[in-house]
Amino acid sequence: MIFDTPAIYILIGIIVYVLAYYYYVGYIEKKIWRPDPSKPTPAKMYFDGVEYFPISKYVLFGYQFKSIAALGPIVGPMVATHFYGWLPAFLWILFGNFFIGWVQDYSTLLMSLRKDGRSLGPITYELIGGRPRIILLTYLVFYLIILLAVFAWTIVTLLNGVPGSFIPTLFVLVMGYIFGLLVFKARMNIFISSLIAIIIVFIGIALVPIFPSLKIPSTNFLDPGLKGTQPGSLTALFWLIVLGVIYYLAAVTPMIRWLLPTVYVAYLPAIIALVVIILGGLATFFTGVKIDPSRPPVVGWAYFDPIKYPTIGPLWPMLFVTIACGAISGWHSLISSGLSSKQLEFETDAKPVAAGAMFTEGVLALSSVAALMVIATPAAPTALDYPTGASKIVYALFPFISREAWLHFYTIFVIIMGLITSMLFIRVFRLVAAEIFPRPFNHYLISPIIGILITIFLAWPGSWTNLWLFFGGTNQLLAGLAIMLVAIYLVSIKKPSWYAFWPGVFMLITTLAAVAWETYVYLAHVLLGKYLPPQATVVQLYGFGFVNASNIVSAVFGAILFILGLVMAYYLFKGYFMYRRKT
Repeated sequence: MIFDTPAIYILIGIIVYVLAYYYYVGYIEKKIWRPDPSKPTPAKMYFDGVEYFPISKYVLFGYQFKSIAALGPIVGPMVATHFYGWLPAFLWILFGNFFIGWVQDYSTLLMSLRKDGRSLGPITYELIGGRPRIILLTYLVFYLIILLAVFAWTIVTLLNGVPGSFIPTLFVLVMGYIFGLLVFKARMNIFISSLIAIIIVFIGIALVPIFPSLKIPSTNFLDPGLKGTQPGSLTALFWLIVLGVIYYLAAVTPMIRWLLPTVYVAYLPAIIALVVIILGGLATFFTGVKIDPSRPPVVGWAYFDPIKYPTIGPLWPMLFVTIACGAISGWHSLISSGLSSKQLEFETDAKPVAAGAMFTEGVLALSSVAALMVIATPAAPTALDYPTGASKIVYALFPFISREAWLHFYTIFVIIMGLITSMLFIRVFRLVAAEIFPRPFNHYLISPIIGILITIFLAWPGSWTNLWLFFGGTNQLLAGLAIMLVAIYLVSIKKPSWYAFWPGVFMLITTLAAVAWETYVYLAHVLLGKYLPPQATVVQLYGFGFVNASNIVSAVFGAILFILGLVMAYYLFKGYFMYRRKT
């Protein structure tokens, strides 16, 4: 039967996205935004070679895709498939992206473009006032710290779980710097530069399988008695410090010098990995890789006990925040409005760059569901589930490359997806801190250190799954806020806003409920004197007090984010109906 392989579901997803891109996006583009290719963009009007500079839509698509497609479309479907089943995950990835995901990415990009490339903070100030701007910026500070923490722990799990995986990661980082010199200094042809980058990056990826002696450091090399990657371990702390150094360099160096070209270089192996697994998934019709019998379409939905089910929650609202990127993600609005809008060469490039990248990320999320479908259900989801399933699918199509080599390749793929976007997280954190932190903490050399230290404190002793759900709730809440801001902008210029307003309403209600639930989970454990299951090792090593302090911080973060989100939603609705009355 065709329905017992991942192929039919990937095919349905691709067809839905193609229809959405050409018909739904095309309709909104023609009837509402009407981009003009002859109109100068901010990249051309304010060209400074630092923040504003026009880039070909092909390069900018790669930058946009790699910036938005981090661990979210991989890990989110993985967690949701484990707890709810692959069918709810599949449906949300399809319909969330169709009705909401691209709406945010494309609309915030064009809104920023029409506002001289300004980010969400200044646009909020202009449309609804100074107080909402301060609330939004404060929200972003807490939101970005949670993002950094949850991504850092996932990357650490992979770096520690697959020895030698840091070497190809280092190749990508170094090649990013070299690529910047080739393109922006030596003015080398972009195609030739990209070819050189691909060759060198794949040399780095191939080194460890060819020379196994390079698998240094080994798993838990500072904690030889431990199994797996454990919170509170010295090895985990070591990798968190390594990530902290990388993040700091990404935050303080000129963007065009390292971060921008590194994002593009990372996109090259990432898009190849995505194409290969999609081909492998579609080929499961013929290769015989089937959905594992232990993977039912639907697992459950009524997880209402915060102590019994601490790492999950009820299907609504938690499914819709467990899967963020791939369906809809607030982080994308920061990339579209704060970064890509300053590099768009023509207004008409917004469709392939923003909407195109979002649908491509949806395909990546479909690949994650497919990878989980074909492996047996583990006791708990781990960061290695995707590489395991992906290698099984791809090896069946390309058996002349060993399964172990494919596992290594897809582990590197996941690390790169998380690391590069985390470098952007800390960059945006620095920019937000410059607007809201007092002196001297707003200095560009000091504020990243604050963010990195708090990130390590939350990630090192934290509960990974709960941090992921916290990330999902806060991330999706930002998406609701961004889409509502688009609706306000459209009403203010007397344009139809329905396609943004109703998705914004749904996201605000759903995500406020999700943030409240996850705060309740942490608060319940604090009040009852309990710790979350993944924190058992930390309790043994450092005592309950240390873990309890971490959970208190997490509960406080959640409460602050919920209150800020609620107040911000009030101002957004107030602003929306104020402009409606004027039309």
